[in-house]
Amino acid sequence: MVGMLKLETLHDRGLADDFSTVLRRRMMGLARGTTVAALAAGHSYSPLVRSGIVRGDIRRSFGTATGAARGVSLDIRLRITSANSGRPLPDYAVYLWQCDQDGNYSLYDGGLDQENYLRGVQTADSAGWARFTSVFPGAHEGRWPHLHVEIYPSLACRDLLYSGKVALPGDACEKVYATDGYTATLDPAAMSMPLEMASVTGDVRRGMVATRTLSV
Repeated sequence: MVGMLKLETLHDRGLADDFSTVLRRRMMGLARGTTVAALAAGHSYSPLVRSGIVRGDIRRSFGTATGAARGVSLDIRLRITSANSGRPLPDYAVYLWQCDQDGNYSLYDGGLDQENYLRGVQTADSAGWARFTSVFPGAHEGRWPHLHVEIYPSLACRDLLYSGKVALPGDACEKVYATDGYTATLDPAAMSMPLEMASVTGDVRRGMVATRTLSV
């Protein structure tokens, strides 16, 4: 366990706020006034799925946005389990979002207000695994490198069960930040209270793999 990340800003708020921002900026062909609760009918044909946000590869923007994130490949594997029994929780929905290699967030940071890449929803498989294909994040100002995660009991995305940040280990960050395209540096002062730490394997040429079990 390491420290909890400091600060809270617009990009920390989660799926409800993020999706409302996407809709307000008309980045999808959905009716005005649609909400996350109204979007998700809990089956594969729901408007939430049709919107494009339910996807494993989050490197490109969805809907009418066309941008793509660059950086070292990162395969994110999150296992969702019961805090009581330790058993996997299939079909639970995971919303994951993160900053890009420059430490900036789509939707919110300068020049990215019309992009929505590096955010997506996946459901856990029969073994509890939810997987995303992404890029290794940079370090947002004042933050330790991390991934944002929310967990819901289904694609209906109601009844938020978990909201937190999964940090990335310093040794992996240093390897990635030494490659072309990254300018981030680690700031130990960005850590304070305990939070989840991922295990990261792989290399910068073939890509990194981040793994973490989250119990709800």
